[in-house]
Amino acid sequence: MKRRTFVTSSLAAAASASFPIARLFAADGQPITAVSDIRAVKLDGSETTIEKAVLKEFAGSLSGHILLPNSEGYDSARKGWNGMIDKHPALIVQCANANDITNAVNLAREYELLTAVRGGGHNIAGKGTCEGGIQISCTPMQGVTVDAEARTAIAESGVLLAAVDAATQVYGLATPAGVVSHTGAAGLTLGGGFGKLSRTLGLTSDNVNYFDIVTADGDFKRVTEKSDPNLFWALRGGGGNFGVVTAFEYQLHQVGTEFLSGAAMHPIKNAKEVLSFYAELVATAPNELQVSCTTVMFPTGKGFVIISVFYSGDPAEGEKIIEPLKNFGTPMRTDFNVKPYLEIQSSTDRNVPPGQQYYQKAGLMKAVAPGLIDAMVDITKNPKPFTQTMNFTQVGGMINALPMDASAYPNRDAEAQIVLGGGWPKPVEEAGEWIDLIRTDWKTVVPFTDGFYVNNSIGEEDDKVVNKNYGENYARLVEVKNQYDPMNLFRLNANIKPTA
Repeated sequence: MKRRTFVTSSLAAAASASFPIARLFAADGQPITAVSDIRAVKLDGSETTIEKAVLKEFAGSLSGHILLPNSEGYDSARKGWNGMIDKHPALIVQCANANDITNAVNLAREYELLTAVRGGGHNIAGKGTCEGGIQISCTPMQGVTVDAEARTAIAESGVLLAAVDAATQVYGLATPAGVVSHTGAAGLTLGGGFGKLSRTLGLTSDNVNYFDIVTADGDFKRVTEKSDPNLFWALRGGGGNFGVVTAFEYQLHQVGTEFLSGAAMHPIKNAKEVLSFYAELVATAPNELQVSCTTVMFPTGKGFVIISVFYSGDPAEGEKIIEPLKNFGTPMRTDFNVKPYLEIQSSTDRNVPPGQQYYQKAGLMKAVAPGLIDAMVDITKNPKPFTQTMNFTQVGGMINALPMDASAYPNRDAEAQIVLGGGWPKPVEEAGEWIDLIRTDWKTVVPFTDGFYVNNSIGEEDDKVVNKNYGENYARLVEVKNQYDPMNLFRLNANIKPTA
């Protein structure tokens, strides 16, 4: 019955019989010589069988490829940025276009498969993969098209931020998006999207004109504020709860190609003074100034605190505004200069390379309280067996200029985000103990937070916490979820559970 249903819904089922099985399951050009029925995990945790004939017909509908556990390329395709995540989907669908995504969603729905959707693969919690289910991978979809006259860019859902920036900066254009260039544009946007330009231009999702999406029923639609205001609202901050977005059109802004940027590094022993100065600096910062502060502690007990700035206005004016920072304390190192935007956007990439083991906790706050600074200073006095970081990122500005219900993004009263985490280069037996050390430190920090940014969630929040985080927006999100995904096919996210 399921096979017949799938074939009926497939856009290319009629042609499938003409494809040889080796072609259908090619991985990086290498044929798989033997294919049989496969077992896969369902949404309820039980197992089901996807028959060989169904796989053949499904593969025949695709322009992309299917990867099975014995396929060449499977191992790299299942892994994401966070090397700590080690899951094995029963099958990976490497989608080449929206039609492939439609067919993959149809298969997942018909078999009620545990479903993960991968864009750039940068999610800290590894939500782009799953154990035993289906991974719908948009990673091969790498197109970026810029209309310089209209100041828009269309990005497919596998694109990384580096590609968006590179394509738009040719014309001196940009949209506010991210602080690490190997972040996926899709996940960043659906969760809201912070960037260095956000304090003057808003969230990434505030700058989307339309979404192309495949919903859980297999329908492809272009969603605008006019065509479907509820779904358009929900996609801007509601995460991947409502379908698989295949492309975004971003509004671009004429910003130029160079900005004043830089940092001052101070010794860890001066952490309290530096953190207190940071709190004073951000309290009066104009929207054009975005300030972050990162504390790095090494297992040796050594470390540093670094305050970084980005100024989106006239560099000459920016020099005056950051003068107090340049004159503060006795820094170990400083670097303030006008730099290319592309260089600034990728400047922290080397600090968070793909494949390392990462764990973090994160929260938002309306102000940097003195008690929080004291808690952070205490943490710096207790070095861990791994490199530990605490990072403040300033938000606010034009993000908060819109009403709380302007989109699903719920945290428009936050002025800063704190991320407390650790990283180590490869798996270790002590990983569980090390994670517990981070959790213990977080218990001293979390009382000073109010909500969290879903893109930095490690995925440990229960339903009550997710509900509280979305606040007054939650009820409307449930209504949209009920309409577009009543079976909760798309649940590997900060999940909005349907009531239908």
